Amino acid sequence: MTVHTLGLTPALDVVYVLDEVRAGAIHRPPVVLRSAGGKSLNVARALALLGVPARAVAPLGGRIGDLVAELLARSDGTGAGTVELDRIPTAVETRLCITACDTGARSLTEFYEPVTEFDVAPAEIASRLAVAHPGEWLTVSGAAPAGIDSAAFAELLAAESARGVLLAVDVHGPTLGAIVERARPRLVKVNRAEAADLTGAATGEESARQLVARGAAIAVVTDGEAGSVAATADGDLVVAPPVDRPGLFPVGSGDCYLAGLVAALDAGADLQRALEVAAAAGAANAQVPGAARFDPAEVSLSEVHEVAPIPPE
Repeated sequence: MTVHTLGLTPALDVVYVLDEVRAGAIHRPPVVLRSAGGKSLNVARALALLGVPARAVAPLGGRIGDLVAELLARSDGTGAGTVELDRIPTAVETRLCITACDTGARSLTEFYEPVTEFDVAPAEIASRLAVAHPGEWLTVSGAAPAGIDSAAFAELLAAESARGVLLAVDVHGPTLGAIVERARPRLVKVNRAEAADLTGAATGEESARQLVARGAAIAVVTDGEAGSVAATADGDLVVAPPVDRPGLFPVGSGDCYLAGLVAALDAGADLQRALEVAAAAGAANAQVPGAARFDPAEVSLSEVHEVAPIPPE
């Protein structure tokens, strides 16, 4: 089945890889990577790398939006399967995000343009989401653009959940709370800081349990080198240690984690195995510059393909 991805703040991601980054200096990076980016497009591209059919729904505007669409159509040169793009028209120019990787200092300097305008009507989004079939996954990730009505957006997603689409959510702030309580997603994946901002909990386990109490069927809270913890509506608690593969390029690892998690669950993996696949995808991403450019051979789904997939509610 196809996994659908939705994000309202896509970007053209540009990565410069240098031996050294110095404030006030001119830099001529020997390695420049351009990708169709923003969290939701990273998820879609990671799914394609894992061999999962992916359809991305995103507003793309202006010449930068055209370039993002072109990069997505040719998989950014990674050799992965292509992502089907359902492009939402917008008069707002797609943003640019730049990351400078200092390999000597093992540090990143990042410049992310904010999204200060949003001109897409909820009905335009809803018409695109209607393509998803009951039992298929819809991932929703990325920051909410300025001016969007979080409650209305949550109601739009609640309609998808009500007809059997499996929601997987990776957002933060008030939008996360509204979606969890109104749309009751099948899966929530957030990091410990994002979870704590909403729940006020001191630990990932407590945050995961609170997210389930608010409406999530499965809540996964990641904590970098400490691994991840998942709580379920059935009362289960699953803890997964991190993959011992520190990397220099963590940007996009959370998105690849979500892609691995959804891909494994869609293939019928139990939650423990799905967390392991997700962690492997996130760790693989951190080994190479540019989000969702990892070697798919480092992330195995072969052990879960023979298990029955999760049925819709």
